[in-house]
Amino acid sequence: MFCCKKHENKNKIYPKELKPISISNNKNDKMIQRRKSIYPEINKKHIIEENKLNLELQRKQKEAFTDKFLAEILNCGHCKKDFSLGERVDFIPCGSCNNFFHCGIAGACVGPKCSVIYEGKNESMKYCKGCVNPYLKINVLDNGQSLCKICEIDPKIDKKYLAV
Repeated sequence: MFCCKKHENKNKIYPKELKPISISNNKNDKMIQRRKSIYPEINKKHIIEENKLNLELQRKQKEAFTDKFLAEILNCGHCKKDFSLGERVDFIPCGSCNNFFHCGIAGACVGPKCSVIYEGKNESMKYCKGCVNPYLKINVLDNGQSLCKICEIDPKIDKKYLAV
């Protein structure tokens, strides 16, 4: 029969990283072999630097997109002037002709077909002066209100808005 006790110490192979570590402070205690973690050590400074570089790259990409977006040019449908979005000019899309206007705006429609309640407020489509009936008094006044051609023929509309 083969005796393993004699050959046990000769055949043990330890990795080079293993060093005997004492668990207690008493030097007479038996030394225990402890292995370092099987996961690699994480270099936190390296990760922080990578995150900083990634955030800086994302910020530059967002700035480039914003600059490209603000450089877009819109043409006013009434005066035919060109404005970039970076100039912060208020543009209103007409609900009928789908052009953008910064001048020549008749106002928001007061009719029932163009109104919707959004977050507790009554919001209406806005129209240019070319898309509303110029003979109605409400469309000529500069009070921010108008009556579109679709709501003009609606039987539910109040008669005071149909005054010529």
